[in-house]
Formats: sequence, C-alpha cells, structure tokens
Amino acid sequence: RLLHHVLLSDFVAVLSLQDQEEQAFFAVFDGHGGVDAANYAATHLHVNLAHHESFSEDLGEALYRAFRYTDEQFVKKASREHLRCGTTGVVTFLRGRTLHVAWLGDSQVILVRRGQVVELMKPHKPDREDEKKRIEALGGCVIWFGTWRVNGSLSVSRAIGNAAHVSVEVSRLFPLDGSEDYLILACDGFWDTVGPEEAVRVVSDHLSENTGDTSMVAHKLVASARDAGSSDNITVMVVFLRDPRSLLCSRPGPGAALRPTPERRRLRRALLGPPASPPTPAAHVQAQPRSRRPPPAV
Repeated sequence: RLLHHVLLSDFVAVLSLQDQEEQAFFAVFDGHGGVDAANYAATHLHVNLAHHESFSEDLGEALYRAFRYTDEQFVKKASREHLRCGTTGVVTFLRGRTLHVAWLGDSQVILVRRGQVVELMKPHKPDREDEKKRIEALGGCVIWFGTWRVNGSLSVSRAIGNAAHVSVEVSRLFPLDGSEDYLILACDGFWDTVGPEEAVRVVSDHLSENTGDTSMVAHKLVASARDAGSSDNITVMVVFLRDPRSLLCSRPGPGAALRPTPERRRLRRALLGPPASPPTPAAHVQAQPRSRRPPPAV
C-alpha cells in the first residue's frame, strides 16, 4: 500500500491550536520504492506545518519549510534504516477565504468553480523542459526508458525522500469568493487516464443521478480511471466547498457537463427548498483510500 491521504477538516481542533480561525488540511501522498516515505509524510507533514514559527503569519513560507523539514527528517530515517523510497505529495490548506497549495511530483489538485476547471498547479515530471534543466544543473540526467525518467529510474522529478531532486514548489495562494464548488486531489494513477474536464463530468453526473448525495462520488471517479485503463494504485479525494445540492441549481458555462433541463429544474426546486445557511467549508469529503493492486515499477 503505497498511497496515503490526510483529511483534517478541523485543523485547529486536531492540532489543539489556540486563537486560530477556521482551517482545514487535505493531502494525498503517492509512494514509490516502498511505503515508508508516504507513511512518514502523512504522519508528520501537517504537524511540522503547525509547529513552524511562520504558521500564523506566513502560511506559504510555513508550507515550504514543512515540506523541506519533513524531507530532511525522512532522509535521515532512510539512511539509518537503509530505506530506498520516496513519495510525491499534494497539499491544500484552507484558511478563512484563502486556499494554499503546495506539492512535489505528479500528484495533483484541481479547483472547480461554477462547473469550470481552474488550474492550480502543474505536476513535476521529467518531460517538462524546466524540470529537465534543473535536474541536469544538479548533475543528473533525464533519459527515455519507457517514459522520461530521472537518471533512468524515477518517473517524477521531485519527491520527498529522493534527496538530490526534492526542491518543493513554492506554495501558491488563491483567494476564494464563495463561487467555488469543490476540489479534487488525486495521484497520477487517476490523472494519467482521466482529464480534469472528464473528472468534472463524472462528478456532475453523479450528483445529478443521486440527488446531490456525495457518499460514493470518489468511488465513481476511481471507477472511471479503471474503466479508462489505469492499472496503477489510485487515491481520489473530493472536497466540497459548498453544499453539493446547491451545485444542481448552478448554471455551468459552455462545456460543463450539467446543463439545465426541465426535469433537473424540478428536481433542484424539490431538493433545495428555501435558502439555508452556508455550509462549513470542506464539510463534505469523500475519499477512495487505496487500491490493492500492485503498482507498476517507477
């Protein structure tokens, strides 16, 4: 089991923080070469983040330093225990009306706003020209061996535990205005076979067919990746930023999967009734933890 996810929808309570506004932490870690690095990151990264001196004043800096410190400590552990493994990771942190994103490797997150995909990041892969130049500047090389690989072995260009290639992306900040629908976090086993637009269509169809019920939406996304040919381990997490039932009455722009029809309008009126108070951000979360199929070599 190389995949791990972390769901902390009440970060303040879990970490026993004082005098903090509402916050939430969500992450996916995808290990390679063994489970230890993913285990370690899932256990320690959010704790290192909360304990960093910049956590309250500069969350972007705290995320960057938490990734760095987690990597440094795991590399020491790996050296002591003769481990040869690493993990990619993507983290989203909600603080008030702001979303922060930090990542290493090819696990990804997208934001969906009014039914449309908003790109938040670009995965770290060896076929990116800027990543290739960075690896070569560090004395490494990128070669083709079934896919582009760092030094002929690693198919991601940044990861916790692979000391020569770590270098976390600086955290990015995105203001939220209340029009955001949800986040999808997933590993490469999902994104390599399901594109962002297709993922939005699957979620939209599921909500429409199940009258806004989210209980199996992540499982539906995993199944769509399997149907598309993925044989890798898969983890998918869907974080709804507002009541999923309200998405049934939103009007997506061109290309979105949910389009108004008389039947759907009647369903929305029956479901929603009078306006309700806004839901707590990230209150609706579903995840498919791990596939039990063995991952392919990386």
